[in-house]
Amino acid sequence: MQDYLKLPLNFDQFFNRNKLSTCSLKDSIARNLHLLITSSLGENKQDVEYGAQFWDNDYDIHMSNDRRREIVLQALKTQIGKYEKRLTNVAVDVSVKQAEMRNSSGRQLRRKIEITISALIVRSKEPFRFQTGFFIGPLTFD
Repeated sequence: MQDYLKLPLNFDQFFNRNKLSTCSLKDSIARNLHLLITSSLGENKQDVEYGAQFWDNDYDIHMSNDRRREIVLQALKTQIGKYEKRLTNVAVDVSVKQAEMRNSSGRQLRRKIEITISALIVRSKEPFRFQTGFFIGPLTFD
């Protein structure tokens, strides 16, 4: 089994000549998908095309949930195809809904995006599944 570097990198370990933290292939893919989804275009200075275009519209209160779903779906399909070559037969499912968010000041109704990515790992042909959900405008995890 091959280990993959675990992000974010802890450079203190490196400079102290300790082994850097590693993770499995599935964890590496999941971490990359999470980073791809939660990064906006231009945020990665090494590759300004890395990230998700839908963050340009996260505060747009006039956009319908169906339109937002389509934007997120298309953006993710494109970006996963470009930045996660370890997956094949990728299927992306997105739902956008109003949901109650609890915080220190009580409860409020916010727009929530739920994403499920199903695929096969190229190397082993084993199934892979990734799920995440978050509130937008601004980004908040529940």
